[in-house]
Formats: sequence, structure tokens, C-alpha cells
Amino acid sequence: MNSCKVKRIQNGWTAVLVGIGSGVILRILMMVCFFDYETGFYTDKGIAAWLSLLLPLAAAVLGGVLFARAKADFGSYVRRKNYPAGIMAVISGLVLLYTGAVMVMDYVSYRESGFSQFESARQGLVHVAFMVMCLVFGVVQLISGVSFLSGGKMFCKLPLLPVTGVLWGMAYLVLVYVFYAKSSSFVENFFAVVGAAFLTLSLLYMCKLLAGVEEPGSALRLFIAGGLSGVLVTVYTLVNLVLWLMGKTYSGELLPLFLLCGLTVSVYVLAFIEGCSCTGSQGDERQEQA
Repeated sequence: MNSCKVKRIQNGWTAVLVGIGSGVILRILMMVCFFDYETGFYTDKGIAAWLSLLLPLAAAVLGGVLFARAKADFGSYVRRKNYPAGIMAVISGLVLLYTGAVMVMDYVSYRESGFSQFESARQGLVHVAFMVMCLVFGVVQLISGVSFLSGGKMFCKLPLLPVTGVLWGMAYLVLVYVFYAKSSSFVENFFAVVGAAFLTLSLLYMCKLLAGVEEPGSALRLFIAGGLSGVLVTVYTLVNLVLWLMGKTYSGELLPLFLLCGLTVSVYVLAFIEGCSCTGSQGDERQEQA
């Protein structure tokens, strides 16, 4: 592919990575220095919280603008080995299967004793939907990992396989919106809910790209939505997991298992995008024949 085309798309990718890096740093500083864990309020009137959201988000939007300006540089998806996506698919698959298994055992116990570690267990449909999709998507991720590591040709034979990711994203979004969008801070709710929405969109456009549907447009939208979900979901889940390991928790945040699911899937999307930019899946190249 033409080196100028690669550079134009890489400029957008660089902006996204800057947004993720700056977001992690700013959010850690905000949560450590300017957040009261007992009351759930900020100690600096929310200035640091807004900066931790708006500055990384601006970088992600800039990346989206750069991707959009390079619209003509996106072309057919070339199915080649994608090691970053393959590795993250396996990792996220194992995390999803573990989460689903924990939820199943907990739900069985809840039906017998009435006690559950998951608040969502009291609203069966939402809880069960996410539980089932963790198990289903987890299995599919393991299969996808093998496919990416071997050349990605499996998606030609099973083009609807990635649809499970979209269904998982929808279940994740509903779960987050119903049970974890109750913080007194708009910033916290924005990170959780809007991040989950962009993650679902990312999985949708990845599904279309792998299925060979409108490949140039799907690739462009995947890069834009993936950049936004990367900044919102990756920053939020990674920092909150670090804080949890430090013993710092607060009311309304996602449970560690859910944070880990969101983190590994969002990094999987970013790894897929990175693997695409390295293998030249966008541009004037055409899909190689199996």
C-alpha cells in the first residue's frame, strides 16, 4: 500500500493512542488526588474529572477526524495473520468464559438461597442475557483467536460468527445502563455508558468488516468507533481495576469481573485495529484468495 496512505491513517491512530495514554494518567491523578471515596464527590469541584474526560476525548475525536479525512485510503480487508488480535481474542475469551462460569454458579446459588454477589441477579432477564452471552462470546473468541493466528480464513466460512460479539456488546450496554449509571458524577456515567455504546458499535463494524460487508466503510467506522471506545472503555476499566487492586472502591462502579470483561474486549478491538494497520488491511489492496 502507498506509504502516504499508511501515514495518513497512522496519524489518526497516533491521536487515539495519545488519548488513551493521557486519559489513564489524568484519571489516575484525579481518582487518587481529587476524589472522596466515602462520599463519591470530587474535592476540586470536578475540574480534574472533566479534564480527565474532555482532553482524551478530544484526542479520540481528532483521531476520528483524521480517519474520516483519509476515507479514500480505506479499502478491502485482506485476511492475513493478525497476532495482536489473535492473542487478545484468546485472553478476552478466557476472561468471558470465567465470568460466565462465575455468574452461572452464583445464579444457581441465588435461586436456592436468595443471595447473590451480583446486583443484576434480581432482574433476571438482563443478568441471564449477559451471563449467557459471556459464555457464547467467550467460546467464539477462542475460535476467533485461532483464526486470527492462522490467517483469518475461518471468517470466510463462518461470516456470521462475529455477530455474537455484537449481541454481547448489547447485553453489556444494557447491564451497564440499568445497574451502573447511578453515580452522582456525569463524568463517571459518561465513561461507563457511552463507552459501552461505542464498544458495541466497534464490535458491529468489526462484524461487518470480517463478513465482507461494505469493507471500506466498515473499516473507517471501526477505526472511528474503536478509537472512541478505546479512550472511554479502556481508560475507565483499566484505571478502576488498578484502584480496586489498591483497595480503593466507590459506590456505583462496575464490579471487577465486569471491568475486566470490558477492558479485555476493548483492548481486543484496539489490537485488531493495530493488526490491520500493520498488515495493510486498508488501502488499495484486495482480499487475497484462500
